[in-house]
Amino acid sequence: MRKGRPMVAVCALLALTACGAEQQTGPASGGAALPPGTPEVTRAAPSEDAADTPVRHAVLFGSDHRFASDLVVEVSEPQTFTPGDSAYPNTDRAAAFTVKVRNESAKPYRLSRLSVRAFGSGQRLVQVVDPAQGYTGIVDADRDLIPGDRVELTFAFAVPAASSTLELTVRPDPSEPARAVYRGGA
Repeated sequence: MRKGRPMVAVCALLALTACGAEQQTGPASGGAALPPGTPEVTRAAPSEDAADTPVRHAVLFGSDHRFASDLVVEVSEPQTFTPGDSAYPNTDRAAAFTVKVRNESAKPYRLSRLSVRAFGSGQRLVQVVDPAQGYTGIVDADRDLIPGDRVELTFAFAVPAASSTLELTVRPDPSEPARAVYRGGA
């Protein structure tokens, strides 16, 4: 009967993964320590990115997601790169994303309300700013995106040296529960 136990564990793990459960690793969760050279990561606060929020939408990289507010976002597939000497924080590997935002509503949208966060293995990844390579995040945060306007923003996040599954969460307003979650490997 012991042969069935690993299969049950695998099925349970697959079910949890399919439901969007976040895996915790590292010393804080009682799991294994991260390997040397892994970039600094922090755990998201439960109120910040809770998996049980009813308005969490899984989206494929490269696809549009329309929020109820008629703000439309599209996130490119992650592209890994080696940050330059002037990048902050200093890391050996990063994943970059282009986030396209279109305002299809009838009122202006303030870019400073946009929240873009990345996670790898359930851990929040640190944003990398590398202006020499064009990874600057939201530069015009005080800009209003008028109805019909669009903008492309570039973000980069420190990632472990080995390939891993990444999750990018986009929220049009951090005080609202609505979010689009893009997942893929890098």
